[in-house]
Amino acid sequence: MKKSPAPSKERDYLLLGTLFLLGLVTAFLLSSYSFNPLEYTPTTERVSTYGHMGYGRGMMYDYGSENRDTCLMDGCLLAENAEYPVEELDEVTIGYLNDALTDERKALATYEAVIGKEGNVRPFINIIRAEEHHISMVKALFDKYGLDIPRDTTRATNIPNSLSDSCTMAVQAEMDNYDLYKSMLPSIKHQDIKEVFSALANASKFMHLPAFEKCSN
Repeated sequence: MKKSPAPSKERDYLLLGTLFLLGLVTAFLLSSYSFNPLEYTPTTERVSTYGHMGYGRGMMYDYGSENRDTCLMDGCLLAENAEYPVEELDEVTIGYLNDALTDERKALATYEAVIGKEGNVRPFINIIRAEEHHISMVKALFDKYGLDIPRDTTRATNIPNSLSDSCTMAVQAEMDNYDLYKSMLPSIKHQDIKEVFSALANASKFMHLPAFEKCSN
């Protein structure tokens, strides 16, 4: 003899009970983990490697940490006593800013020229946007210290005839860019300039250089 199926009401109660228990477990898990991006503080390793995450680098940034000595761009809106220009720079530091801007503009012009010849190829199409952002960061330092931004007269020349050779050229350019910043950093006293230069140097070494090395091989 076949067993009669369980009454429909009993099945409904069992289903509702199961859903209720799942709801309780889900609510408990969600309540035990909460994340507020505005309360996030970048780790020392992250900041020392890539620089602060503000200035167009994403939401996960400790906005409460902004101050006159480290702020940049719209971050200075959150810092006290950060009216532009914040102070005068010595001639040596001004020279460093000019060198940084010149080198970043050279990289952008060169990579754009490669794209003009090869098309929207990786990694150049990705990295030119980073170079644009690097230029903006250096320009923001000019703004902060009341310096006139030099007119851009950069022209790219001697672009190789193959993508592989262009990547080899870019490898050397990124190595030179990293060495430039590392040579200037020991003499820089201003924390904001030091942080920007460190971030750009590490972007060249840890982001752009590996991509161009892979492309060249």
